[in-house]
Amino acid sequence: MIGLTIRHQLGEWLRLAAPTLVSLLLLLISIAPWRPFDAPLGGSLVAASIFYWTIYQPEAMAPWVAALIGLASDILGLSPIGLSMLIALIVCGSAQFWRQQLADASFFVVWLSFAATSLATFFIAWALAAMVLEQWPDPWPIAIQSIVNVALYPVLTLLFGRLQRALWNE
Repeated sequence: MIGLTIRHQLGEWLRLAAPTLVSLLLLLISIAPWRPFDAPLGGSLVAASIFYWTIYQPEAMAPWVAALIGLASDILGLSPIGLSMLIALIVCGSAQFWRQQLADASFFVVWLSFAATSLATFFIAWALAAMVLEQWPDPWPIAIQSIVNVALYPVLTLLFGRLQRALWNE
């Protein structure tokens, strides 16, 4: 009886940790030396994960979890300290704000919402980078991240959805 309880608790913990682990895996994949673009894609892939899991499994992607994932991105050197954390919190906050409407919406509406969030975070990241660097940075690396972000969202959500169905029996 005790073994069953421990196994159940461990299973529950792993289920709730899966979105975080997936996000961290995407972060590691995005900084691999074989990435197809010059710009690191860390924020792109991770933003899609945070957005998806905040809408469909909010108990597994709380704002503090999104902040820690963003901090991990910052520590890996993808942006000035705090920038990825802020972007992760903006993505999570946007998904939380619209969660009630998006949870039952069509995929296309969710995708458009993610595209709008990605566009907003592009401008915020670019403006904050300009303040930190004290000059206007080239917008193309961040723009490419945003474009790839929106383009890969359907593929990533397909994978996230399969994982969600497997873990939450939905």
